[in-house]
Formats: sequence, C-alpha cells, structure tokens
Amino acid sequence: MVSLCLRNRLLFSWPSLCLRHVSIVPAVRQELLDLGFSETQAERILSMKCTVHSTSTIKELRVVGLNHKTILRILEEKPEILKTGAKQVRDKVDTLRSLGLGEGSLQNSLSRCPSILAMPRSRLLASAQCLKTRCQFSSQQVQKILNTTPEALTKDPNHLEELFQYAYFRMGGKHGDIISSGIFQKSLKEIRVRHHFLERLGRFIPPNKNLLCPLTNPKIKEVVQLSEEDFLSQVARSSSEEFNIFQKILEREERENAEVMEEDEDNLSTDEEYSENEEESDSDDEDYAESVQGDQSK
Repeated sequence: MVSLCLRNRLLFSWPSLCLRHVSIVPAVRQELLDLGFSETQAERILSMKCTVHSTSTIKELRVVGLNHKTILRILEEKPEILKTGAKQVRDKVDTLRSLGLGEGSLQNSLSRCPSILAMPRSRLLASAQCLKTRCQFSSQQVQKILNTTPEALTKDPNHLEELFQYAYFRMGGKHGDIISSGIFQKSLKEIRVRHHFLERLGRFIPPNKNLLCPLTNPKIKEVVQLSEEDFLSQVARSSSEEFNIFQKILEREERENAEVMEEDEDNLSTDEEYSENEEESDSDDEDYAESVQGDQSK
C-alpha cells in the first residue's frame, strides 16, 4: 500500500506541478519575445521572477516609448517596478506629463531616474509643488529641473527647500544658477563641506545684504558638479590631505556646537522649572500670609 501511494504521488502530483511551471514560463517568455525582446533579454527578465502579471507593466513601459535596452536596464536597477501594476505606471506617467514633461523629455527623465516609477504619486506632486511654492520656481523652470535633474522628484520636500535656501541665501545663487548647478542631485552635507572649505580658504566671499556676491566667487555649478579631484585642483587649489583634515575639523566643530546647544536647552528647561517652583513658593507664601492675617483678625 505504501509503495502504491508513493507511485501515485510520483506519477500524478509531481508531473502536474512540473507541467504547470513549464506551461507558465514559456508563456511569459513568448510574450516577452512578442514584445520585441531578444532571447537573452527575455531570459534576464525571467530571472527577475517575472510573471504574467508583470508583462502588463512591461507593455506599459513599451507604450510610453522606452526601447527594450532601456527597459531592461530600468528593471535591473529597480526590479520592484515589476510588482507595480500597469495602471499605477500609467497614472505616474500621466502625472509627469501634467507637470510638463512631453515626449522625448519624458523618456529621458524615466531613463535617467527610474526611481520615479517606484515613488508614490502623491510624493511626486508634493515635490513638484515644493519647487513652485516654497522655492519660487516658475512652471517653465520646474519643467527644466525635471528634464535635467528628475531626481528632485524623489527627494523629500523639506530637503529640497533646505538645498534651495542654502544655495540662495548662503551662496548667493539665483534661480537660473541653481537649476544649472544640478544641486538637487546632491546632499546638503556634501555641498556645505565644499562651500565652507572655500570660505575658510578665502576663495568664496559670502553675499552681502542684497544677496550679491563678488564676481571672483566660483560658480555654484563648479562647487557642486565637479568631481572631488577637479574641485580641489581647479576651484579650491588645495590638496586632498588638507581637504580631509578640514572635514574632520568641521565634523568636530559641528559635534561640539550640537553639545553646546543641548546644554543650553537643558539649562533653559532647568531655569523654567526653577521659575515655576519660585512662583509656586511665592503663591504658598501669599496663602500663608493671608491665613495668618485671617487668624489675627479673628
């Protein structure tokens, strides 16, 4: 009986499972081939656990106008896009079009920053709204940002505002200079380190009360976009050893300032507690004096 049961399981259960697996994989492969992917490209997509549901997402990417090579690169960089439904991809593409990305620039932005397709639609709209309202970029300037640095849409709105305010108030950059600098690709810490280094060297003069800087100051683009080697040789005209030492000094200064601020906050809270206790003691004294006067009158 045991032998019979094992034979039935091997003859019926396993073949059905294997056939079901074999029937799905060729169907997905054939659908990828029908979409124009080569055998090699189809195998690479199948290795990402591509399902029949995922092919609808890939079809939507083809409808957008992305070529096979770009789609494969996007999926390899962001495989979670395969789990995104075709309708969600369509909605995000429509959102990008509503923000001003037309044909050509839309494909370029998606190819450059595939993370846009993995971001919630509300986040894309919030980042674009921040550029318009908080940073005061015009609609045309926002379109240019999305064309040149689509990574801005993936950033937190507060982070975008901090970057803009630092470049505008601390570095004296105008809106056009900020756009061409590609500042929204960088972190605030990276920009601050380079800017402070130039200030300590006397190669970057802070803007005056009218937010005007001397013409001798380097462009924001030179501070932001250049590699560290080119930045040190062409702009700072300093060595990497000096730059590394400065970074350590700056980190120590920031750490000490943070500790001082924490101490000030603790002292402030202590003073507030002390003042509250004094007020309570004064009120207790007043109550005691009133009670004494009442006893004396009695």
